[in-house]
Amino acid sequence: MISEQQATLLAQPKIAVIGVNRTSGAPQLTAVWFAWDGKDFFFSTSKDRAKYVNIKRNPAISLLIEDTATFTTVVAYGQAEIIEHNVVELTRPIIEKYVPEAQREDMLKSVANDPNRVIVVLHPEKII
Repeated sequence: MISEQQATLLAQPKIAVIGVNRTSGAPQLTAVWFAWDGKDFFFSTSKDRAKYVNIKRNPAISLLIEDTATFTTVVAYGQAEIIEHNVVELTRPIIEKYVPEAQREDMLKSVANDPNRVIVVLHPEKII
């Protein structure tokens, strides 16, 4: 499904750019932290964000991750699923990837105390 170079890229704390569809039809692009479990992409958002509203309305989204040093990219297209339960546990791999160990528990507590926090899972139909 993905190359060895792409797998290496996905394991790094790079920023993903998520593309969702606005009501006007124009794209909305947002930079996010992400996790990849070998099958799906995970990122976090809040119910008060435009990307949440746009994904609820139209779950067809895309994702781009790039490494300018190696010219490696991952582009994924698919359907998003919004998960409102187990948010702390689903956020943990994202936080472990990007946040220094000494700050992780505080960030997880912040996630736990945010009733609007959700996880978006991109189930890729195509990865290039």
